[in-house]
Amino acid sequence: MIKFYSKFISTIRIVMNWTFENFKPKLENLTPEVREKALDIAREMMEKGGISEEKAIKEAIIRAEEWFYDCEG
Repeated sequence: MIKFYSKFISTIRIVMNWTFENFKPKLENLTPEVREKALDIAREMMEKGGISEEKAIKEAIIRAEEWFYDCEG
């Protein structure tokens, strides 16, 4: 139980502290809307667990770009 709780708290800290600066090279070429959506998606993925930060941000960028293109028609 303690091990799970410790991992849970660590994950929350990571998710809560995510900002543009953490992934600036990957996010700097995105529009502000896509960047914020990507960070939101990555936070959700990290909250669910079972994925590394690197994979979460890569997948989140793809999903955010798809979201943006869907919104634009």
